[in-house]
Amino acid sequence: MQELADRIRELVKKPLFLKASALLGVIMIVIILISDIPDKDKTVKERPANEISFESADIYAAGTEERICSMISDIEGVGKARVMLTITSTEEYVYAEIQKAGSSQSENSYMIIDNGQQKEALLKKINNPAISGVLVVCEGGDDPRVCEQVYIAVSTALNIPTNKIYVAEMK
Repeated sequence: MQELADRIRELVKKPLFLKASALLGVIMIVIILISDIPDKDKTVKERPANEISFESADIYAAGTEERICSMISDIEGVGKARVMLTITSTEEYVYAEIQKAGSSQSENSYMIIDNGQQKEALLKKINNPAISGVLVVCEGGDDPRVCEQVYIAVSTALNIPTNKIYVAEMK
């Protein structure tokens, strides 16, 4: 065992061994730095928090109009009905954030998840477009009792005040 230790000491003292060790160290550092460079395919995918998506807002509005129309048509006295929504905003994506406490200000960054092929910001929730008004045209729109039922149903279903709803008689 002592003989092996003596041979290693002699080897370490040789200039060639020192040069080879230094070169190996530099190569390892370069490999580590290169492996830390992100691939083009593995970049973080994120939708901007204020991304405008008119198509998704239109799809949301059309689906909601259809559901409201179907619902109020089942109310006694309404008859045929048509519904139109007014949308004031688009779909909004909200991402999970990590708060880092700094010296005088806090710093936020998105929480990133790796799904195997790419990294993405963790989506916390999607806020639906904001509804600012509803127009309902129905056959029973001339009857105050029917109108009151429609106002209450639409207000409850969409969680908006009744002053943002208008009910009219269909011709």
